[in-house]
Amino acid sequence: MNEREVFVRKTNNYRIWVDEAGVGRIRILRRINFKVLANLFEELHGEIKKRMPGNPGKVHIIFYISKSLYDEMSINAKEFLGFCQSCMGIKFELVLIKM
Repeated sequence: MNEREVFVRKTNNYRIWVDEAGVGRIRILRRINFKVLANLFEELHGEIKKRMPGNPGKVHIIFYISKSLYDEMSINAKEFLGFCQSCMGIKFELVLIKM
């Protein structure tokens, strides 16, 4: 796999990446605030659009989070995820991980 084909950013709290097929992925490792979550979606959405300019289809993002972190997530964050799917043209998948 060519490193230029994959966008990756890693921190202690999360990982985001876009694979060769243009699918964006977010993996939350520790608690983050709502502003960081919104910024992650904005950055990932922009990166996918930049890499797939000729693809008029939906942006596809897979969001990985542990069940315990999801249960602690604010109602605003959960509503934001729903907004991304319904209003921004994002095909969104939520994967709850058992820890």
